[in-house]
Amino acid sequence: MDRPPVAAAVDSVGAADVTRCDAGSCAALLVEIGQVRGWLDAVEARVTSRLIELSATTGSAPAADVHVRVGRTSAAEGRRKERRAATLDRAPHLAEALSEGRVGAEHVDALAAGAAALPDEHRSALFGHSQQLADVASHATPEQFGRHVRSVVRAIERAAGVDRERRRRRETFLLRRHNMATGMIEGRFAFHPELAAQIFGAVDREVAAMVADGERRGDPEFVERDVNRSRLAAEALGRLVAGGHQQIRPLEADLTVIVDVRTLLTGEVHDHGVCESGEGFELPPASVRRLVCNGTLTPIVVDTNGVVLHAGRSLRHANRAQRRALRAMYRTCAIDECDVPFDRCEVHHIDWFERGGLTDLDNLVPLCARHHHAVHDLGWRLRLEADRTLVVVTVDGDEVCRCRPDIRGQLVGTRPAGRSVDAPPGRQPAA
Repeated sequence: MDRPPVAAAVDSVGAADVTRCDAGSCAALLVEIGQVRGWLDAVEARVTSRLIELSATTGSAPAADVHVRVGRTSAAEGRRKERRAATLDRAPHLAEALSEGRVGAEHVDALAAGAAALPDEHRSALFGHSQQLADVASHATPEQFGRHVRSVVRAIERAAGVDRERRRRRETFLLRRHNMATGMIEGRFAFHPELAAQIFGAVDREVAAMVADGERRGDPEFVERDVNRSRLAAEALGRLVAGGHQQIRPLEADLTVIVDVRTLLTGEVHDHGVCESGEGFELPPASVRRLVCNGTLTPIVVDTNGVVLHAGRSLRHANRAQRRALRAMYRTCAIDECDVPFDRCEVHHIDWFERGGLTDLDNLVPLCARHHHAVHDLGWRLRLEADRTLVVVTVDGDEVCRCRPDIRGQLVGTRPAGRSVDAPPGRQPAA
């Protein structure tokens, strides 16, 4: 039997002395580990497909049950492996990319989720894009690939006349049950985007008010930022439902909606367009018009030039309008390949405020805690070019990556959202 191509990567990983690796060598090892893992996932998927076939023809145990019993996985993971195998059976180019280590299992799961969103009779149209999907997945993070899959799904739905919004509304639900072991009331829900934006927008504002009140009172839990925001969100929801919103009626919305000019004017979503709430929930144009009628709407209309707001030295922290404008350009941390959502990021001054930097939009980018740490403690230097390309270099002057806003890249239609340009030889883009 021929030695599989991945065998060289297995040998290299097994022989590596990690304690003596520098950053570049560690990055190279991670690439080889990804190749090995991808090949193993591809083999596992073929085994799972065979187990599915045997279960159907001989009555043997379902594949998910076998994974649980011998693979020591959870039942949910067993079912996920079944879906992954079924997806790869219908997307051979993605299966090939997985076996070569060019994509990971999470990419396959993103395609499986997209397929699940389509009616059965339209899924073949999605899998008909197998080659193109594999090409995109090979150059994108799982989250970026998931967004691409969703855009393909939307195009298929439009071409087929599928009323996605009506289906989402039919599938909206809220369930609760009493957990006898813990005494807690647990729930499960699925909301259509407009309802989710209304509910979670109100919850987020209430949480922000609770945090501000706790800081004013000097409560250590809030002052030291050690508060459990998930618990606050639950309490905020209870306050809103039990007592009614103190400022806005429940059916009104105080929302930020990000929409490109073409979609706003025509009411039609196009391939390089965007129409979503500030929290990232996709909204149909018709819902935006309803929100305009029912509530206080803050539209952020984005074009290829962006918007610049200035606060100078009068404010240290980005104001609400600036954060909204930044959210119109970034779904996530500004550093490529980082999937931390915008709302969990801190707004960073390119030229530090302490050194005279201005609180102007062209001096601000969102950074997650990890990359903010790299800037302040590891000496990373950032430069924001006129088209908002963010250039990141180390303290030694080595370029780490070049990054562009993910939503803006989608609008311009130049390259897949969030992809980096090539790093200098011997270096890898920042994770």
